[in-house]
Amino acid sequence: MGAFIGYGDIGVWTTNAERDAFLDWYADNRSTPGDVRYEYCKSDAQRWPGRCIELDELIPRGQLLEVTDDEYNKATIAFWPQFAQLLGIVDSITRSEWNIRSNSKAAVHWRQS
Repeated sequence: MGAFIGYGDIGVWTTNAERDAFLDWYADNRSTPGDVRYEYCKSDAQRWPGRCIELDELIPRGQLLEVTDDEYNKATIAFWPQFAQLLGIVDSITRSEWNIRSNSKAAVHWRQS
């Protein structure tokens, strides 16, 4: 069972492990221990199989994720190459550049080999 990350029905399907890695990355790179977003990301309630992440709860519309080149490089090393690609997709979702709907094959088959 996968997990969807996006705004409404615009976004990307991930594995539960990819979703959890995104939550951990966000907690470590965009929040501080004890704040609301950190607690949201680290909560077991966000990590059950199939739990989707509505980005409005982390990144309000109009706010950008803005992943730096250094963050992409570190994410590739710390996680796996497709994780950096996932960060790029989430970044493009926040910029309204990714307009792929949840029922599209592209929302599922986004990984590059």
